Amino acid sequence: MTFMAAQSLPEQIADHIREKIIRFELKPGENIREAQLATELQVSRSPVREALKLLEKQRLVEQTPRKGSKVTGLSKEYIASLYNITGALIVLAAKQCAEKSAPEDLKKINQTVVAAADAVRRKDIHAYYTAFFDFSLSCLKAARDPLLEEMILDLLPSVRRMQYLTFTLRSESLYENLEIVKRGNAYLQKGDREKAVETVIEYIAKEKEVALKTLEAGLQSISKQMYEPAADKQTESADQPLEQRGLL
Repeated sequence: MTFMAAQSLPEQIADHIREKIIRFELKPGENIREAQLATELQVSRSPVREALKLLEKQRLVEQTPRKGSKVTGLSKEYIASLYNITGALIVLAAKQCAEKSAPEDLKKINQTVVAAADAVRRKDIHAYYTAFFDFSLSCLKAARDPLLEEMILDLLPSVRRMQYLTFTLRSESLYENLEIVKRGNAYLQKGDREKAVETVIEYIAKEKEVALKTLEAGLQSISKQMYEPAADKQTESADQPLEQRGLL
């Protein structure tokens, strides 16, 4: 991600750090050095501190007096709670989306699913990740509930961090994830509200299970293999143990 100065400097710095955390360039439990960030971004330490406060509210950063800041760790208890709470809110949003979505909403939602399918066809994990959250946000907008939207967006960065990891680890089998998304979209487009919501519930349960299994395998370190060129990764099997893939 290229850092670009903007009108609200702390928010722009927070965006920069947030993406590093979500993409595991800054790993769970890793110390965040204010001075180093300030030098890297060519800013003073004051807006960096403000940015870290914003990220603390989003539960991506933990700040301890006299000890500084670090990336929030990941535990099974935390992830279970995250998916339970966010999932309940998303199910509510799905119900409202199914009830309130207008034709223009459905068209935009469908376009994101088409983009997601194209990304899977091209085996482009980053494009799929982007299309998936475009789909999610389009559905959320269609729910037309500002308070619900605010609550979900507050938790979304933590969900995005876990989804980025699990999408990356199963990059060769994303079609399974896509199939549920396509099925839910098909129900939504046909106006089958009950089936659309049932599919969302199914999706959340599956993603929670995948996330917990990933944590059980261990997250002591996230290998630089996550960032190797796609050509280098093609020789890896998606079924290899995480230890053999250098992700533990």
